[in-house]
Amino acid sequence: MNQTTIVLSIPDDIYEQAKQICERNGLTLEEACVRFLDATVACGDLPFPYTQQDIEEAKKLGVTML
Repeated sequence: MNQTTIVLSIPDDIYEQAKQICERNGLTLEEACVRFLDATVACGDLPFPYTQQDIEEAKKLGVTML
């Protein structure tokens, strides 16, 4: 299977907190991201409830993909 590499720029505090949560659940951050994307594709949408305000707040965090 072909793979694509994604490079993310994430605020340090969010990265560290997410990494710790993933580790507590026996996952690497990479594995958790892949599972999230799998669930997104399976749902055909984000795999959790959200509002437009949630999306705008996420954008304000400065998370970018290169």
